[in-house]
Amino acid sequence: MMFEEIRVQVNGLELAAKQWGDPDAPAIIALHGWLDNAASYDRLAPALKDHRVIALDFAGHGFSSHRPDGVRYHTIDNVDDVIGLADALGLQQFILIGHSMGAGIATYVAGSFPERISKLVLIEGIGSQTNKGEEAPRILRKAVDDLRKTNAKRKPVYETREDAIHTRAHAIGVISVDASTHICNRGLVPAGEGFTWRSDPRLKMSSAIRLTEEMVTAYLQQLTMPVLLIRGRHSFFATEKTLQDRADRIPNCRHALLDGNHHLHLEAETFAPVADSINAFLAE
Repeated sequence: MMFEEIRVQVNGLELAAKQWGDPDAPAIIALHGWLDNAASYDRLAPALKDHRVIALDFAGHGFSSHRPDGVRYHTIDNVDDVIGLADALGLQQFILIGHSMGAGIATYVAGSFPERISKLVLIEGIGSQTNKGEEAPRILRKAVDDLRKTNAKRKPVYETREDAIHTRAHAIGVISVDASTHICNRGLVPAGEGFTWRSDPRLKMSSAIRLTEEMVTAYLQQLTMPVLLIRGRHSFFATEKTLQDRADRIPNCRHALLDGNHHLHLEAETFAPVADSINAFLAE
């Protein structure tokens, strides 16, 4: 299925997205993981029947604008951008899908605006990393140090696209070279005689502030729409108890444990069952 590139002005930024399907069909906004981009939905989006899928590049990722100089990337700020994207596209109500970090952001969007989300699909994630309140001073100090160091760093440059693709394939959450190629096709930019990452280096900085688990629970309790949690049997999250504990706090959450790694929705061998699970969930 062919896709369309779209651009939307939101909160002073140009946000980019890939769109598949009939523009008049029920809309899905799809949110990618950390340091990924909209191309992580290249396989899943065309397989979601009878829907319009809008896969967003978060700020600092893919073809979307970077945040202004001297500004940090806060997870919660992406909620403004998702709602702004929906407003710009005239979507009063929509289906929301998120993967990994995108699932965390989807949690906060849906928890804050439950009346606007008809159904929620979380792939390999719920909420975000938390800390106890007493750890806040240490976390902020590290974030300040990180900003100073990041401003002095240069992006790595790879001699060939293949070098960058293999590097991404073996990063956190190891994925296949094929899956990495999809992400890198949108995530690389020429740099001299080589290639470097299009993403903003500030995305790798430590968070300046994190929610507490009690705060995350408050969002989960507001998820009154039907929710589907999809997990990969071979993901590094496979034995993560936090996801299960959080899912248990969602009023109407069902589970699908499927073969695959952390990017099971993008891998050629495992995306089809993910699509089948989501199609069945959306058809109900």
